[in-house]
Amino acid sequence: MIRVEGPSDQVHVAKMYEAGQGHVFDDWDDLDAGCRRMLLDQVASIDLGRLQRLVRDHLDAGPAPGAPVFLPDPASWIPIGGELNASARAEVAGVEALERGEIGIFLVAGGLGTRLDFSGPKGCYPILPITGGSLFQVFAEKILTLQRKYRRPLTWTIMTSPNNHEATQSFFSANNWFGLPPSDVILRTQGVLPVVDPRQGKILRTGPDRLMVSPDGHGGAVEVMQSLAGEYRSRGIRHLFYHQVDNPLVRTCDPTFIGHHINENSSFSSKAVAKRSPEEKVGVFCKIGESNRIIEYTELGDAEREALNKDGLLTFRAGNIATHVIDLDFISPVGSSSDIELPFHVARKAVRHWQEGASREADFPNSVRFERFIFDLLPQAPKTVIVEADRQQEFAPVKNLEGSDSPDQTRKALQRQWADWLEGMGVELERSDDGSPLRTIEISPLIATDAKETAQALEGRTIPDDGPILLN
Repeated sequence: MIRVEGPSDQVHVAKMYEAGQGHVFDDWDDLDAGCRRMLLDQVASIDLGRLQRLVRDHLDAGPAPGAPVFLPDPASWIPIGGELNASARAEVAGVEALERGEIGIFLVAGGLGTRLDFSGPKGCYPILPITGGSLFQVFAEKILTLQRKYRRPLTWTIMTSPNNHEATQSFFSANNWFGLPPSDVILRTQGVLPVVDPRQGKILRTGPDRLMVSPDGHGGAVEVMQSLAGEYRSRGIRHLFYHQVDNPLVRTCDPTFIGHHINENSSFSSKAVAKRSPEEKVGVFCKIGESNRIIEYTELGDAEREALNKDGLLTFRAGNIATHVIDLDFISPVGSSSDIELPFHVARKAVRHWQEGASREADFPNSVRFERFIFDLLPQAPKTVIVEADRQQEFAPVKNLEGSDSPDQTRKALQRQWADWLEGMGVELERSDDGSPLRTIEISPLIATDAKETAQALEGRTIPDDGPILLN
């Protein structure tokens, strides 16, 4: 066992050896004082009890089981253009909740723009077609508009990761928090867990002085929400509108969606879009037993994946877009000592790692990462609601540098939406075969977030006959 001076460090080092993780100190003699301190601090941050339970539950039990055996039913949802009176009542309930200040916004933004060939937090990615405004700017301006509309402050929680927290904070500071009061923007880092060898559960290292860790998945949002529950309640928040950073078309705090959640006494509500095809790689809402769940498209058999209903539509077509409303009392009950917990899943990948004094590549899945998924709340919720969303109006994620879900496709989706708003005012626009306007358009959320607001904001204004259209 290595020798360290501080009593606290001695305890942490001893526990690592007792847990069979003493190999993390293999290069101790070659490290200078600063590197030793960094390694000891990282060791101190590890919850060894939790790690040992995860290894026992997910690795010691043997090979991971195959796809679960079940007979799923299609999930019921509130369709677009559903019962008008119910939608009208839902909109009223949602507006009233917003006017009372009962809604908080929770953004998952822990990723980097690596797949977009962008060095920085994904939320900093320049997505607007004319000004180059970032994803964060789009969401911030939507919130500013909502605050003006409902005359209430809106608390915006942004869940970062250790990989991008400082860069995210610096970006907001450099942009003067996009006009929002800094006290209304809460930045919190999600948890991380060590990455381990799948054969022995040994912690992998990225260098002689650094352990390999990985964020604990978007389900880590639940622990962040629970840690902030007291502050949320002090601000009057009862429900959290949750979404992810890659979708600039999200209808932030959609009052009708919120109202359906409230009127149905739902604990966890979700939006879904109709799948384009049986092969679309998106989680699908299903009903298994008495509970709604999201399962991977690969877990559906060919018969279910391709099945059609009496209207000729996919039976299992409700695709998850990671937009939810979550009751605070559900995930963090008042007066209870036990909060909702999410199960862990494993992801196996081949990773470069430090071993025997050198950095080594792997040609097989040599690592196990533990992560949680927010949608695992579904089967735990007493009541859930799924609301259909219009894909063209609400879902255009930016995930890949080229092809499907690329920045180019996302910008086209934004411009098609803005063109629809302008044409509704009588502006004539030529379009290409895919519906994209031939003129470049950009409408800031500070000007309008829907067709009605566009008409109100531009009353008396003249749109030029040619050239780009920028309204900000």
